[in-house]
Amino acid sequence: MASGPGERARLLALTREVILARGVRGLSLSELARSIGSNNRMLLYHFGSLDELLGTAIDDILGGTELLDRLAELLRSPGGAVDRLGAAWRHIADPERLPHLRLFFARLGMAVDRPDEYAEFLEQVCGRWTMVLADAMRTWPDIKDPDTAAVVVVALWRGLQVQLVCGAPRSGVDAAHALAIAGLCTVQP
Repeated sequence: MASGPGERARLLALTREVILARGVRGLSLSELARSIGSNNRMLLYHFGSLDELLGTAIDDILGGTELLDRLAELLRSPGGAVDRLGAAWRHIADPERLPHLRLFFARLGMAVDRPDEYAEFLEQVCGRWTMVLADAMRTWPDIKDPDTAAVVVVALWRGLQVQLVCGAPRSGVDAAHALAIAGLCTVQP
């Protein structure tokens, strides 16, 4: 039986793939073990319980900074606010990210139901995203109040992400984003 940290990491990586491919609803320990070429005993040895394994995998998927780091980079690229926010939205709304979005909103539902247990996740959802956006916007001459504008844009992104998760046509969602961003950038108090 492989028992080191390398085996734990391998099982966790395979679990992340399964979660992104099929979700977590109704996923049993036996089904997961079969899906990743392992067995119940091995998964319990490394993670203690199905809940612990799924929680760890979800935290890994949602807790990384890769998406936020890329957004910060796009928000600092050449161009005006409309161009930068459009590039950021295209990155966020990439169709390959749809499994991540479904998982994100599932975790968000759990977090708002148990905020003490998910305080760090909730801080990331609101605080880190708006902070990264506001920091970038401070250097943009066409944004007068970066802190408020960042809250508006993050709220817009979250709402449009819900539309995507619910199956709204991407063309309509993208058009709504373009309209809202154009309005934000032209009508500033």
